[in-house]
Amino acid sequence: MEKDGLSVGDFVLLLLNLRKKCQNEQEENLSQTEALHYAHFRLWIEDIDERQALRLLNRQTAARIIHNFLRIECGLPDLPDISAAKNLKDLYTCRLCANHIAQVYERGIMPACELDEEGVFFNHLGILSKKEIEEIIKTMKKIMKNM
Repeated sequence: MEKDGLSVGDFVLLLLNLRKKCQNEQEENLSQTEALHYAHFRLWIEDIDERQALRLLNRQTAARIIHNFLRIECGLPDLPDISAAKNLKDLYTCRLCANHIAQVYERGIMPACELDEEGVFFNHLGILSKKEIEEIIKTMKKIMKNM
């Protein structure tokens, strides 16, 4: 069975290389392990991300990593008004993740993915496809170029 998504470790490496490209720095040939150590040291990933780097990236983990990456690595401040994200019916499913999800949702980095008769859902544990990750990276590039 071929996996459609990307591992947490590959995503961290992708973000680190994205930062270097956007800052016109030369890419280093870091291994995934080195990238994970760096990201953990800088506090934009957690221990579980480094220990379970091969697991497929879900929406909740991606939102946390992206938000922390933009805040810590790129110096992008949080948006003060996250009221539009409150229409996500599952925003507070994980209270620790709520601000991460709200920030990436408000910036248009990660859209809601489910709409049913109850409303709009973020779908925290849904696995991101490679196509979704490509769209996320495109949006992040635009944001980073305008900083």
